Amino acid sequence: MGLSWVILVESCCPTLRGQRRCAYPACADLFAILELAHAKRSIAVLQRILSSIIPQKKISDAEWFALQFDSAKARDVYRIPLPGFPDDDTQKGFTALSGENNMRQAFEFYLHMRKVCQLDTLKQPKVLDFGGGWGRVSRLFLRDTAPQNIFLAETRASTIRLLKDLKAPYTLIHNAPPPPINGLPNNLDLVFAYSVFSHLSEQYFLDWMAYFLKVLKPGGHVVFTSRGHYFIRHLQHLHASETASDPMLAEHIRRLKQMMPHPDEILRLYDAGEFQFYAIGGSEELTPSFFGEAFIPEAYLKKRFGDALISFSEDVPRVDQSMTVLRKL
Repeated sequence: MGLSWVILVESCCPTLRGQRRCAYPACADLFAILELAHAKRSIAVLQRILSSIIPQKKISDAEWFALQFDSAKARDVYRIPLPGFPDDDTQKGFTALSGENNMRQAFEFYLHMRKVCQLDTLKQPKVLDFGGGWGRVSRLFLRDTAPQNIFLAETRASTIRLLKDLKAPYTLIHNAPPPPINGLPNNLDLVFAYSVFSHLSEQYFLDWMAYFLKVLKPGGHVVFTSRGHYFIRHLQHLHASETASDPMLAEHIRRLKQMMPHPDEILRLYDAGEFQFYAIGGSEELTPSFFGEAFIPEAYLKKRFGDALISFSEDVPRVDQSMTVLRKL
């Protein structure tokens, strides 16, 4: 057997490096299989076959989080192509967090989603990170599925350029603000959106939910966050405090006070089950016509989605928004 085929096997099973034995029983006849098959099949086809034959070593949650900051080990030991990180200021521009704190928040969101949606029962799930920013949640799914099964859709062209600079291995899509998303398959297992529907108008929210429920497989899930009691308490604190020393933060506080009702009124409407949207706008393509601050209470979701609503929580660790899970019936 040629040297290239030996390298191929070793790339699929690191245990085989330098020897022709492996702890995995499936590897026992691997070289014989290749002898018979290599003349008829391409390397790419065989790579897929062998990768499915050879079981992959499981990565614990603790190790997977640590690997986020050790891309060399992720690549060399597990063959996982983790992308780079933006600088701290860029990260803060998306979530006001950076570094380990930023990833801790994303990781808790990911773990809760994985548990509620029972993602560990799926093999090679297809997932969409809607409004995924620089991909802090998308990268976590590289433990669960191949990069080509991860789709990240973003409205801002500058964010797509950033993702390319970071060498994100997912399928990147620059989408328009309203649905549909061109190039997206219609057999997804999961759609998730962190801090997206905390900003979109009610009409955009309903249009996107209807679209996602179409492109999901039966039994697939939509997971998203929105504004809730945590943010209302934050607004109450801002109203009671003096202006911030940082000019950008001070301007943000001024706009919140000027363009939104008093927090007590927001709380009353939220507890009454009303969808609230305040057209503040955002950066670049995020215009006030659909982008601002949105509050989506559990009562509203129950009325709109009925039995499709399987989980609503405002107590997920480190996640400072409500977290909703819908299932396609």
